[in-house]
Formats: sequence, structure tokens, C-alpha cells
Amino acid sequence: MSRIPPAPARVPGTIPIQTPPHRFTLENRQTIMFSFEALELTEYFNLTGTCHNWAGDMLNMCKEVSKHTVKELSSGSLRTLRFHSLEGAPCPEKLPNGVELKDMHQLRIGKSKGGIHGVLVENLFFVIWLDPLHNMYPNDMYGGLRKIKPASTCCMERDNEIQLLQERVQNLETDLEEAQQLVQLYSEDIAKYKSGQLD
Repeated sequence: MSRIPPAPARVPGTIPIQTPPHRFTLENRQTIMFSFEALELTEYFNLTGTCHNWAGDMLNMCKEVSKHTVKELSSGSLRTLRFHSLEGAPCPEKLPNGVELKDMHQLRIGKSKGGIHGVLVENLFFVIWLDPLHNMYPNDMYGGLRKIKPASTCCMERDNEIQLLQERVQNLETDLEEAQQLVQLYSEDIAKYKSGQLD
């Protein structure tokens, strides 16, 4: 006798839909949510070339912010996030159409990790720029205003290492071939010497 209950009967051609846990519903949600549909990757605001931990730190910050309401975020009680308006900031990029600097806000990821910039509409934060290099508020302590450099990816590093190793193998094969030719000549000279053909 089986302890597993029989599966409920299914109507052919239908997909059973399960109701998600309450915390995953949007109905009456007051806490902050994030959207990346307005994200722009520019020469000053980008993830290319940043520490591989930055994206994880950003997502952890977003997760923490998502536990709070707009009122809590705006009150300043979440000091580590330094949520504030960007009005008056020395913006190095052209603003997206329909967006004014006075409407944009920053959420800080960490003291030395920059932040994200976007627009808060009700409880939805539209992320526009990722700022790991502090380019919205350039500071000489963090390297000043810097354009994002193309990243060295794990594949690029691997490919470069493979190329260097292939060149080394080719050089060693050439050295081995020359050494074998010298050994052959030396062996022939010894054979000639032993047979009296070489003085």
C-alpha cells in the first residue's frame, strides 16, 4: 500500500495554476519594488569593468530596500542607503527623454561602491543608471569622473592565457626540434670519429 496520495485528476490540455504565496502578490503592496525597463548603459553609468561583486551587492541592497515603504525610505531612517534627490548634481550624461534631474533619486550601495540612480513613482523605483564609479558625484578620493572601461571577462582572460601557452608550446617545440638536430649531428660526428672517418 502506497503512502503517496494519488494525483488529482487533470483535464487534458490544461496547466494547473498554483496561487503564489501572499508575499509575492502585488495587491496592496506598499513596499518598494524595482524596475529595470528604463535602464541605460552609458559610458559613465555601466557595469562593464567593475568588480564582479558589485552586481551582487546591488541586488542585496535592492532586496533590503524592498522590505521598506516609500515613507520609511524618504524619512532618512535608512541612513546607509543615502536615498536622496539628484537635483543640482553635476550630471555627466544627457538625461533620458522625459526625465528631469529634480525627479531622479540615488540609492547608495555602500560608501565606496557608488549607487543606482532612477525615478521613484509611487512605490516603484525605475532604475536608469548604475553608478559603481561615483560618476554622479565625482570625487578625487574615488578616482574622479571616469568613463567605464571595457571589461576583461573570464573568457577573455582565459583566451589570452591559452594564446600565451600556445606560443610557449610552439617556442618549446622549435627549441626541441633544434636540440634534436644538434643531437643528431653530434651522434653522426661521434659515429664518424669512432669509425676513423673524422680526425
